[in-house]
Amino acid sequence: MRIFLIEDDPSIVRFVREALTWRPQWQLVGHADSVSQARQLAVAAAADVYLVDLALPDGRGEHLLQWLARQCPAAELLVFTVFGEESRLLGALQAGATGYVLKGCSVDELLNAIEQIRRGGAPISPLLARMLLRQFRSEADPRQGGEPMDGDPVSLSDRESEVLQLVAQGYVNREIADHLCISPATVGTHIKNLYRKLSVHSRVQVVRVAQERGLL
Repeated sequence: MRIFLIEDDPSIVRFVREALTWRPQWQLVGHADSVSQARQLAVAAAADVYLVDLALPDGRGEHLLQWLARQCPAAELLVFTVFGEESRLLGALQAGATGYVLKGCSVDELLNAIEQIRRGGAPISPLLARMLLRQFRSEADPRQGGEPMDGDPVSLSDRESEVLQLVAQGYVNREIADHLCISPATVGTHIKNLYRKLSVHSRVQVVRVAQERGLL
């Protein structure tokens, strides 16, 4: 597994490097300490997992997550931050993150989160998961679901529909590729097309908008 770290705190960088020594089959392929440096280095690193802090010296991590989701659709984005507020969790998930781990966790907790995210899971601490559940319950109010239905009709190809169904079931790109006998890069292209057609920029939004438009 190839991992790219975006973090400006040297002590956290050391923590992650030391944690990864417990998984010799994993490789830290790069590190950036700012949004601007990440934009220069992250895509070329071709990582499987990007470990992203939200508090960077030259910008918000949420904006970087949106950019990474567009540039590296086959990769998983795991937030590693001190922020436990509901607004930051939801903002990160909407920006494209597929997991959210708080700093101060143990080495085992961080390694388990990375393993979960590559197996198709969405690692989030129980407290943050309860926050997310409350938000989804509030969004389930049918009075909030009418606006997307009034948008222009969306036409998906058969393959895009298949990919959408698997995304909605929680599969990650590599699993979708295996299931459909196509390459992860091709899956990433289909997901980019779904983002464009549904005017979204994260997997959470893809599923929600697709449900609202009757595509799922």
